[in-house]
Amino acid sequence: MAGQVSSPIEPAYDILIEDADGRHLWLEGAQEIENARERMSALAAQYCGMRLILWNHRTRTILAETDGY
Repeated sequence: MAGQVSSPIEPAYDILIEDADGRHLWLEGAQEIENARERMSALAAQYCGMRLILWNHRTRTILAETDGY
């Protein structure tokens, strides 16, 4: 009897952090926009002064961003 194999699901939304050189580094992903927005708020409090970016992984559209350098 074969077991089920689950494939990793790529997140629909990515939360990125912008470093001092302007590069976007991946922090985490979420499948639902509501969860992504909640996580972005929590991460913004944790990374004060840093720019965080929420974008749609598939379309690469920026949906929100925080102030930062």
